[in-house]
Parts: sequence; structure tokens; C-alpha cells
Amino acid sequence: MKIREATASDIDGIAFVHAASWKTTYRGLISDEFLDKITVEVRRKLWIRNFENPNKDEVMYVAEDGAGTIIGFANGGARRGSDLSDLYDAELYALYLLKEQQGKGLGRQLIRSVAQNLLEKNYSSFMTWVVTGNPAFHFYHKVGGQSVATKEVKIGNELVEEIMIGWRDIGVVGG
Repeated sequence: MKIREATASDIDGIAFVHAASWKTTYRGLISDEFLDKITVEVRRKLWIRNFENPNKDEVMYVAEDGAGTIIGFANGGARRGSDLSDLYDAELYALYLLKEQQGKGLGRQLIRSVAQNLLEKNYSSFMTWVVTGNPAFHFYHKVGGQSVATKEVKIGNELVEEIMIGWRDIGVVGG
């Protein structure tokens, strides 16, 4: 397994992991109707736009298996939004691993890579939003985060609750 910084040539692999992970992670939390409409092609278009127009200081890392196939990714950058998250200056935007790759330490390596890159860019704190009921919720506490607040967001036609997980010291993320 290898963790490395992503490039635009990784878009197809990232899109596959993103689509597959949403379908396994959020089944039962978000409507099947919404999840069934998620395709690799739709996610591919999203990631093309993302690579062409990154957020401030955005960075992305991928996890590869021994054959060089992308099996996970994480990205983050300057904090987005103006809610309670203004207590933090950096944000983890996404962290996804294929279901069969979870529990092997790759998530910890990915989140640590993003946090360390942002630390080197002089960010001092870190946060992310996690959908309530996400089976990986405990992971964020295991890598040093604390639950800070909740908010409702609309995904498809549904309102779902998200929990903010925060690290006041970005240097301890995933440590």
C-alpha cells in the first residue's frame, strides 16, 4: 500500500472510489433513490472541476494497492463556510476508502498526510463534517478529533444531521 499526492491523472480512480464509497457508507442513512443516481461519470466530472478550480491551499492524497490501483483518497484545504467551523482554519473535505480496504490504517495515513501538508502551509487547526450514523464516525475520534457541534444539511431531498469533528492542534491529527 502506498500513499502519495494525487494528480489529475488519478481522477478516474478517485471518482470510482468516491461513487462506490457513497453507496456503501450512506446506504440506510440517505435515500436509495439519491444513492442509486451516483455514478462514476458524475463523480468524474465533479473531480475534473475540482482539479481545475481547487479551494485555497487544497491538497489531495490517494492510497494505492500493490498493483497501483487507487483504493482511497483524502483531500482538504482552507476551511470553507462561515458557521461554527470558523474556530478552525483548515478542513478535511473528504476521506473515502473502498469498504474492503477499511480498518487497515490507510485512513489514518491519508488524514495525517492532508493535515501535515496543511501544517506546513501554516494552518494550526483542523475540522471535518461527518453525517450522523456514518460507520466511520468513531475513526475520527480515534485519530484525535472531538465532536464540536451539529447542523442539518440537505442531501438530495432529505435533511440529514452532520457532526463537526475538530482538532484544535492540527499537528496531532492522526498521530
